[in-house]
Amino acid sequence: MSLDVAVLIETYTILKQYIPSKDRQEAADNLMGAMVDMLSDYELSEFGGTDAPLGRAYKEYAGEDEDDEIDHGFED
Repeated sequence: MSLDVAVLIETYTILKQYIPSKDRQEAADNLMGAMVDMLSDYELSEFGGTDAPLGRAYKEYAGEDEDDEIDHGFED
């Protein structure tokens, strides 16, 4: 994982506590939409493994077949 992705993950983790639970999936979808053009496939999958909303957003952008190979290791 590059330093940039680590910083992105840490920033997201801090900021999501200020986002109401009901809005977190929408926030994750929007953020993933922006990151899909800025990160490599590997970095995007690492970022998608941060939590459940980002995992779902990653699955939507990457397609289901790629997500089957990645064990994100998170729970809701």
